[in-house]
Amino acid sequence: MRFTYLWPWWAVALGLAIMASITVYGYLRLNRPLSRRFKVLLIGLRIFAALVLLICLLEPVLIERKDITPPTNLLVLADTSQSMQLQDVESVGQSSTRLDLVNRILFHPASRFLPTLTDRFDVHLYRFDKQSHQIPREIGSLDAVGGLTDIATSIHDASNEWRGQLLAGIVLLTDGAHNASTSVVGRLTEAEIPIYAVGVGAPIPPRDLKLSRVEVSPIVYTEHNVPIRVTVDHTGYSGSQTRVSLMIDNQVVDNVPITLTDEPTQMIEFSLNPQEEGTFQYVVSVPTLEGELTAENNTRAFPLKVVKTKLHLLYIEGQPGWEYAFLKRIVERDPNIDSTCVVLSSKTPNQLRGTLLARYNGYYPQTTQTTQMSRVPETLEELLFYDILIIGDLRSDTLTPQQHTAIVDFVEREGKAVIFLGGQHSLGRDGFRKTELASLLPVVIPPNGCYVQDEDFSLKLTQQGMYHPITRLAETQAKVEALWRDLPPLSRRLGGFQLKSGATTLAEFQSEKNQTTLPIMIFQRSGLGKSLLIAAEGLWNWGFGVWNFKDEDDTYPRFWGQTIRWMSTRTDTKRINVTTDLIAYSVGDEVQIIAYTYNESYQPMVAADLKIEVTPPDEKHFQVRIGAYSQEPGAYRAQFRANQKGAYRIRATGVDRSATLGEDLTEVFVASPLAEFDHPQLNEDLLKQLASKTSGHYTSIADVESLPEKIKPVQESVFAVQERDLWDNPIVLILAVGFLGTEWFLRTRRGLV
Repeated sequence: MRFTYLWPWWAVALGLAIMASITVYGYLRLNRPLSRRFKVLLIGLRIFAALVLLICLLEPVLIERKDITPPTNLLVLADTSQSMQLQDVESVGQSSTRLDLVNRILFHPASRFLPTLTDRFDVHLYRFDKQSHQIPREIGSLDAVGGLTDIATSIHDASNEWRGQLLAGIVLLTDGAHNASTSVVGRLTEAEIPIYAVGVGAPIPPRDLKLSRVEVSPIVYTEHNVPIRVTVDHTGYSGSQTRVSLMIDNQVVDNVPITLTDEPTQMIEFSLNPQEEGTFQYVVSVPTLEGELTAENNTRAFPLKVVKTKLHLLYIEGQPGWEYAFLKRIVERDPNIDSTCVVLSSKTPNQLRGTLLARYNGYYPQTTQTTQMSRVPETLEELLFYDILIIGDLRSDTLTPQQHTAIVDFVEREGKAVIFLGGQHSLGRDGFRKTELASLLPVVIPPNGCYVQDEDFSLKLTQQGMYHPITRLAETQAKVEALWRDLPPLSRRLGGFQLKSGATTLAEFQSEKNQTTLPIMIFQRSGLGKSLLIAAEGLWNWGFGVWNFKDEDDTYPRFWGQTIRWMSTRTDTKRINVTTDLIAYSVGDEVQIIAYTYNESYQPMVAADLKIEVTPPDEKHFQVRIGAYSQEPGAYRAQFRANQKGAYRIRATGVDRSATLGEDLTEVFVASPLAEFDHPQLNEDLLKQLASKTSGHYTSIADVESLPEKIKPVQESVFAVQERDLWDNPIVLILAVGFLGTEWFLRTRRGLV
């Protein structure tokens, strides 16, 4: 307590003494006989009343210290990925799954774990696999359903919900099977949140047999032997004998006996010789051995796309150069392509004097076929021997008008494909602008020809190019973006043209100076066929490898292999084409569907009435909601979550003004994610490192009851000082009136008033 007006102590004492003296003097002068005790009582009452009034004049203030420490939050994250269903722990003397033990600790009425934490903290409960999700305490139990585990993202997302509030730490109940991203410790150390890790499971690798890897080319060819390499890993089964089987539609295609050695990893190989085209789902399996931890990793499914054995390709170039040399070498090395590469010059013999072409009158064919081609095909019948045509940087008069007509019919009437390697001749003033080939180009060449810019530049994929079979050079979108970002630059680009209405840009050049874009790789459908224009030079630079991983790079041959193979795939007369971003998924993944629609002239249709029906493995088909893709005319997108193992059939149908557009079918395959079982033992090293680096603590599930006392408080208690006026209080008035009233009452009784 303190006083607002703090008078000197002597002044207070003097005032009190004066009041007491006056009171005593007054009662001593009374003529009435009063007992001494009664006089002392009256004097005391008067002095106490005066004392109360004197204290009020000093305005006393009561100082109170109040605890205002905000509540401290504690997050409890329980792992619900599929590895938590492994049975390698004990509960109440019996073997139990990892998640059953976690459920017992969190939700069993006899468990004191959560109540003990609740006594000290505001506890918030989460489940997590790839992401974290808050759950109520009343949920009762958790199920192991997650296909992957991402500890870093789950902790990051959960802690972000409590940003700005006191957080004592995070209790993490998991087996440490982090498999959805790379960085864990570094990312969580930066957050400065203590991690109290509880290890669930046995740290010793259990007895297990698994198929850890299947290596096979995703695209193979009919009547070709296809090697399929299978990696078999085991723990604790040395000397055991088993068989690895290759199956399709539950029928065994081949099996290989294997004796497990002391080496933990062995490799076997199957040889397959497909006879039919199509996409097939194969399964490699091995029987479950006695005492195995799980049978989930004893099978692996993989898709195999079988295409036509050999493609016949004709490449016509105007002059030998680096582009011609590199591309020629790529197609000649491909065992599935019969290539004919031709240098065809329009120069006169005098202009060619002294060159190799002078010996052959401007015509020099190089072919992998057994018979040499005596001349470039003149008629459509001769040209139909080939599946795809590549036309380099030619002048308009290099080919005859009859050859121009044959090439146009080759594409538009016969449904074949042509690739134009644009250059200063073919896209210049004397190029294809006034020839019949202009109808096949996806661009309109200006009257003076395209301009030429000689400088190094890089390409960036458009949204369409990110998922297109030509430019998708990796399995995931992140890898595709990284690969195209690191590709060596091209050396020359051509511009000034206009895109035709049905053209689709797959890759472009983005200028940082004027914030403009220039299409470089442009595709369109021409009649029944396809055409592709690459309006740049220098793709051969990619033959030296992608920056950052040149030693293992196959980008250049993969690009041309995908381009040639996809361009040569016939579309026939289908006006609906449906595809997906992948052909194989894991259970729980989102399947992205992309459908393209075309009108009678094979131009993109922007107002089609489209339906997409999905038939899952249980044959209970359903329709998915479709939305038009604004960045690409005629394209529609849909998606669904694949929750079952097996083959999903996707069927697209459509109508336009009551006229049918036909239908298209595709199939995708869904398998169980096996990453959760690649390393099934408890990852104690990761959890201990995580706890140590974040100033937390690690404990095993057996000692979890001791964990609450090891969780440190965030800070000391916080107190606030509050002041309350005592003089401005009804009690003070009651005391003053009470003392004076009592004195007046007693005096009245004795007749002193």
